[in-house]
Amino acid sequence: MSKPFKKLRGRTIFLDIPERKKSEIHLTAEAEEAMMQEALKLWTKLGVYAVGEDCDEVKEGDKVYVRTGALENAEKIEMDGVIKLVAMEHDVILIW
Repeated sequence: MSKPFKKLRGRTIFLDIPERKKSEIHLTAEAEEAMMQEALKLWTKLGVYAVGEDCDEVKEGDKVYVRTGALENAEKIEMDGVIKLVAMEHDVILIW
């Protein structure tokens, strides 16, 4: 599948968010955000969707552990109907 953008700049990385089981319970936007913040603390291996042109250690397809503080403050961006997290290469602590 091709990316919906031409080039990712700098040392920016886009991370896949683990899919959460669907529920019949409908949550408010605030409750949904609160659940995401709690889930961030449990994510230990996130897939790398894309990397910026200046990234030299992290590669697309890697599994990474990112500092929890960086994830809590990560910008979210929608791509092809799926939310991705935006992080910086220097926030990656482990690469598998």
